[in-house]
Amino acid sequence: MRYAAALFGMLLVMMLLMRGAASIAHPFDAPRTVPVDFDAEVLPILSEHCYRCHGGVRELSGLNLVYRERVTQPAKSGACAVVPFDAASSEMIRRVNQVGGPKQMPPATSALSRRDRELLARWIEEGAAWEKPWALQEVRATDSLSVQHQEWCRVGLDRFVLAAMEEQGIEPAPEASRATLLRRLSLDITGLPPEPNEVEAFLADASADAYERVVDRLLASPHYGERFARVWLDLARYADTQGYEKDLPRTNWLWRDWVIDALNADMPYDAFSTRLLAGDLLDAATDSDRVATAFHRNTLTNTEGGTDSEEFRMAAVMDRVATTWQAWMGATFQCAQCHGHPYEPYTQREYYEFLAFFNQSADADQDDDAPILKTASPTHGETSVLVMAELPAAQARTTHVLTRGSFAAKGEAVSPNTPFILPPMDPSLPRNRLGLARWLFDPAHPLTARVAANRQWEILLGRGIIETSEDFSLHPEIHGLLDHLAVRLRELGFSMKAFTREIVCSATYRQSSIASVQALAIDPSNRLFSRAIKRRLEAETVRDAVLAVGGILTRTLYGPPVMPAQPSGVWATVYNGEDWKMSEGAQATRRSIYTYWKRTSPHPQMIALDAPSRETCVVRRTQTNTPIAALASFNDPALLGAARGLARRALSDSSDDLRAQAARMFLVALSRDASPEELDRLVAFLETERARFAADAAARNAFLAADATLAPQTDPSVFAALASGANLILNLDEFLTTK
Repeated sequence: MRYAAALFGMLLVMMLLMRGAASIAHPFDAPRTVPVDFDAEVLPILSEHCYRCHGGVRELSGLNLVYRERVTQPAKSGACAVVPFDAASSEMIRRVNQVGGPKQMPPATSALSRRDRELLARWIEEGAAWEKPWALQEVRATDSLSVQHQEWCRVGLDRFVLAAMEEQGIEPAPEASRATLLRRLSLDITGLPPEPNEVEAFLADASADAYERVVDRLLASPHYGERFARVWLDLARYADTQGYEKDLPRTNWLWRDWVIDALNADMPYDAFSTRLLAGDLLDAATDSDRVATAFHRNTLTNTEGGTDSEEFRMAAVMDRVATTWQAWMGATFQCAQCHGHPYEPYTQREYYEFLAFFNQSADADQDDDAPILKTASPTHGETSVLVMAELPAAQARTTHVLTRGSFAAKGEAVSPNTPFILPPMDPSLPRNRLGLARWLFDPAHPLTARVAANRQWEILLGRGIIETSEDFSLHPEIHGLLDHLAVRLRELGFSMKAFTREIVCSATYRQSSIASVQALAIDPSNRLFSRAIKRRLEAETVRDAVLAVGGILTRTLYGPPVMPAQPSGVWATVYNGEDWKMSEGAQATRRSIYTYWKRTSPHPQMIALDAPSRETCVVRRTQTNTPIAALASFNDPALLGAARGLARRALSDSSDDLRAQAARMFLVALSRDASPEELDRLVAFLETERARFAADAAARNAFLAADATLAPQTDPSVFAALASGANLILNLDEFLTTK
């Protein structure tokens, strides 16, 4: 019996192997009515398994799988990798089906799955249709989708989200509570939490348009510009210093204020972008237009002795190319600086043709950071800002392809041009930065509106439709949604406020973050936006929110950078004579967007909460979860000062009853009333802390830090206990996140 069982097992294995071999040789047994989608099904296989050897970086055997014409032409051996309509004659299929040996492709360690081999063979048999990557195809408006529960949808985008959920058998999450929605809206649109009176007014407003009127009020707030300017400071790699080792100070804050002002005025995105890239080249350009161009003067300047200024001038030009592509086109175009792009259809020559648009700027990596525009400010007198300017025609530079990206290894000369795979630039446009900016907003351009729409969705929903918003090589998971949003952005005249309003008024945005058992099972990563995404506040928003609920935030807009409190000794290693001179009074509690930003030593609280150093363009901040973040938020002196401020608010806003004071702190910080159970636990903590501080005057005085604003009649032990409780509340997950 034992031998019979073994024999049966061997026969079963042989049958399975033969069945597998047959399926490889004849991969079309499974019925399929829909043609293979090159972009969604074939391209991911090539990107993951083939491009590392047969892409723009390496072209082994002369085979580059990025370009169709290279794939269908005979190689040196005479064989074609792909013979359309004939999988059996295609060398690609022979290689991927070969098991073992030197000719197996990919090598055995990364062999393709049976499904991938079948897809490739089926794709070739169907004619090897080779489309542009989806992101480079024309933006198309999608016809209205059919959904079962149309009543859930509030705006057009909801139909795309709901259709994707219904296809997977998921129901949307219920709408979040009104208090939750108000806090979410306030933080998303202004970067600040709502005040208690705003919460009370919204909860009491039973009118049908109460929500929409709150949205309109927040969009009209001057703090809207401060909140969204943070995004552009990351994109622009804005800082108050030059970078590199010396990292000397520079004056560029007028540009930061220009961005805040432009966003508050709802300058259309196309006009806003044109001024950032080429405001100096506009007809009758104003000083304001020139200030806008400091966007690309935020590049680093190397003032070290013995460096080659041309090398670092070219480094700045290359940085402008990379930033322009990432900020407006969501592509890692800088990969083509040294060789063809490894997985996108961009050649090295095209990289330098594009670089030629930026190679005529007058800045030259000099210590004085020229050219500089001096302008008068009503409140700050004459100040200066770094700006872009073109060289005179007689001094025009010739742009060359640089071998392996080395500034000293000049190859053939090239002229300004855009990549072949994208729509050509209108011949009537000038071949300079202004013409380039106009090209970006050509209606035929497939990337600009998509990238802007995806970024705003990411800011408001917590994750982009394309999660890698700096790299649009991935395919969207909700079909048609991003193109719908791109079309809507154009239809709204590139008004970012109107576009933001449409998103936050959607049923998708208004969902609760609490996932159903069904949604967790089918959509565990929330790829379909079947609920709101609970996420930690950005570094700047954590600090601003703490200061706001503590009643000590200075809400004045604009002006030079300030130096709020930071731990001593942070700049101890700086050898260029600089020192962190802490700002005094109201200046010390200004919003974080005005904090002095030193590239080699950013404010430690910002770094602990994942803000970038601003040396390069950052499209998407990633979040980490480390003890350093918790220690920073719990022990930072500035945040402890805000905790004392919240305690002071509780003392002045409520009776002497400890329970009423605890309830007030909870409402101010979390924008909702505490449950009886939550309040019981908080009061118990406060009573314990009051007893501790009453028994230990030294600990009490150290914790209060000799707070001079304490009213004479206030029991210092009660105040210290309330401040300790406030600090606890300000470190709750609920406070540090949106939900």
